[in-house]
Amino acid sequence: MSEFQLNTDKRDFSLVVVAAFLATIIATPRVAAAQGADQSVEIAALEKQISEQGRRIAELEAEVKELMARSKSCTASAHEGIQPAARVGTANAEPAPSTPQKSQARRILPGPVRFGGDVYLYQYVPTDVPGAQPKFELYAFSALVDGRHGPWGFHADYRFRTTKLRSFFPGNTWLQEGYVSYATRLGQIRVGDFYRRVGLNWDGSFFGNIEYFDGLMLDPEFGVGFEGDHKFTNRLGADYSVQYFSTDARVNGSLPGRDFVSEPGAHAKNDITMRFAPVWNFDRRMSLAVGSSFAKGSIDRDNGPHNERTQAAADATLKIGPWTAYGEILRQTVNGIVVLPPQDATYALVGTRWTHGRFAPRLNFSQGDYHGLNGRREYIIQPGITVELADGFSFIYEYDFWRSVTASNAATLDRSLNFVLHYHF
Repeated sequence: MSEFQLNTDKRDFSLVVVAAFLATIIATPRVAAAQGADQSVEIAALEKQISEQGRRIAELEAEVKELMARSKSCTASAHEGIQPAARVGTANAEPAPSTPQKSQARRILPGPVRFGGDVYLYQYVPTDVPGAQPKFELYAFSALVDGRHGPWGFHADYRFRTTKLRSFFPGNTWLQEGYVSYATRLGQIRVGDFYRRVGLNWDGSFFGNIEYFDGLMLDPEFGVGFEGDHKFTNRLGADYSVQYFSTDARVNGSLPGRDFVSEPGAHAKNDITMRFAPVWNFDRRMSLAVGSSFAKGSIDRDNGPHNERTQAAADATLKIGPWTAYGEILRQTVNGIVVLPPQDATYALVGTRWTHGRFAPRLNFSQGDYHGLNGRREYIIQPGITVELADGFSFIYEYDFWRSVTASNAATLDRSLNFVLHYHF
């Protein structure tokens, strides 16, 4: 082989090596680009998964907040009290048991429907009250059902006992509350049978107060309503409600002869209520709510006469840590010929309670001034305490002193010791 051919072969071989090196250099970015593209696709997929998980977490947080709001609403309404039973005489009036002061949310079971309830074992011991007899009984059972699907929900509170709660009740079982609800950003819309809102919901007692025994508290009616709360700033919020009722449910806790529901042929019609209560949160431990309420409606009778009933109320609740104080003034005016209650009256209610661990002592006072010819006045004094024995179990003790005073006479309507074992599930 000549030297020229050898040099040529070497040159060709060098060119091949250079070409292969250049091809490798050119191909490397393409491979890197392909790998980068694959990584970009993976990153985009991961970002999409993270975004989807974040959206789901936000939905779950919203559902939890809504459940907490519904639980609070139910505790403020459905669990505020079991209506009282009573014998025919006022002196033998039985109590209005309610959920203990320490808030107990219902057990929430998995699924869209949740069940709960309350059971009361009750011992009544009268002291020097003519005609009153001691007794021990299974006072009441309340079966609670709540359901929710998105913003829609329903609530039912069905109650029964071995005897009638009141002589004018249709039987010993009844629907206390039952309504369909729709949750909005500002509150809840309700349609069905639910409590009328005028003034405070309840005073936390077991026995009850003068307003309760006159049919003004824990009074369910049939209609439509809107209620909720809103926080304007970190320190200022408000509770509010607007309700319209076409007729009454005839299952309130009034004693016979003290409200129109015990009168045959009488019923409520076109009852409207409104309430607004600003709430000031001074800090995490101290708050003040000042509310005003107004209600107007008709009381129609099959054979007349008909009455127009107007109510106006002012209330206040002060909370400082575990201590709560509350008060209310309610003025009722009845226009037309008044043959039976309700009648013109002014009601007052004040009370205080304190929670320390498992103990919640309280003191309540209620009064009714009736603007009749005899100037009758009634008042109830109730010291009591609730002791949480275990999760869901509470013991309630209350002493009740009920007096009626007129210009010419005074009488003790009830003086009793009340012992209750309450199971909430």
